[in-house]
Amino acid sequence: MASSSEQSGVRLAGARELLLPVAVIACLCVYYWAHAPWWSMIAIALPISVLYGFAPAWAASSTASFDRDLVRLLSTGRREALPARYARAIGMRLFAPPAVRTERHAVVAAENGLSREARASYRRALREYGPQAPLRVLLGYAHASYALGDDDTAITVYRNLLAQTGSLPGVQRNLAHAMVRRGESLREALTLIDSDPQSSATPERKAELDLLRAVAHAKLGERERAQALLEQSGAARGEHALELRAELHRALENAGGPRPG
Repeated sequence: MASSSEQSGVRLAGARELLLPVAVIACLCVYYWAHAPWWSMIAIALPISVLYGFAPAWAASSTASFDRDLVRLLSTGRREALPARYARAIGMRLFAPPAVRTERHAVVAAENGLSREARASYRRALREYGPQAPLRVLLGYAHASYALGDDDTAITVYRNLLAQTGSLPGVQRNLAHAMVRRGESLREALTLIDSDPQSSATPERKAELDLLRAVAHAKLGERERAQALLEQSGAARGEHALELRAELHRALENAGGPRPG
């Protein structure tokens, strides 16, 4: 997950920047206040100076190790182990650039369903990275905003991502759903659903997108088309499908149409 901006050194974390002032203050206190011998100042300053010099390498090594374990834990479905692994990444948490540290924290929060915490961390990471923020951070911020129902933000960021990349897995679907939830640009949302690169990846995926199409058609007042799509979406399972069926139920009720079965 490391980027060129990380390797070139986005500004270091405050913990490292404080080491030298702390060493100076400690030495002065020991020498002038405690009246300790001069060599005691060397005993204090030397390890702190070594840590100051070693901190960037420790941060880089800790971050690389965390990233490897992140991939391994996600690939084996052990998301619940990520917070503890993040807590053990001492070098990264203390001395990695703030953008790097907060991005990893955002990933851990997002993977454990803490969308509000994830969005706050992604927002901080975006501020730290500045205009050169990696696309993955923008994508994470958009996904967290979408998960929280902040459709205005999600739509804006998703549109920017699509303008830069052309296509990303899940982006068309989420952007379309955000637009459908708002009840705006529904024809455009249907076009986005049709262009989703994963639209026919699995029967479950296709059925879920049929449910999303049904909601859009229901909000357009096309009740018969919505009902037909509902009937062919039987394979849709999971939390998203439940959410979409609830949305379809409300849309048909608001439109005065028949209730979905």
